[in-house]
Amino acid sequence: MTKSGLVKRMPWTLLLVAAMTLAPARTSLATTTADGAAAAEVERLTSDILSLDGDPAYGEYLGGECVTCHQRSGASDGIPPITGLSVDYAVRALVEYKLGIRGNEVMKLMTARLDEEEIAALAAYFAGLEP
Repeated sequence: MTKSGLVKRMPWTLLLVAAMTLAPARTSLATTTADGAAAAEVERLTSDILSLDGDPAYGEYLGGECVTCHQRSGASDGIPPITGLSVDYAVRALVEYKLGIRGNEVMKLMTARLDEEEIAALAAYFAGLEP
C-alpha cells in the first residue's frame, strides 16, 4: 500500500475510533437525562399525591389485595412490611413502583392501575396500621 493510500484510509479509521469512543458517553448522557426526568416525575407525582387527603377507609378497601402477599399483619416471609409506614414513604414507594423505578414486577403490575387518590388512600391506611 502506498503512503497516499494509507492517508486516504486514515480519516475513516479515525472516525470509527472517535465514534466508538464517544458512543458510550452519548448513551451515558441519555441515561442521565432519562434518570433526571424520571426523578422529576417521581417528585411531581409524589408531591401531588401528598397534597391530597387520603381516605384510610378507602385504603383499607383497596388494601384487600395487598394482604394477599403482605398478610393481615403487614409482613410475610421475604416480603417487606406495609404496616406503620409513614405516609410520605408509602406514597413515594408506590409511585416508584408505578413508574417502574423500583424493580419488583408484581408491585409494578399492582400499582400500574392505581390513580393518585388510590395511592393517597393506601398510604393513609398503611400509616395507620400498628406494626
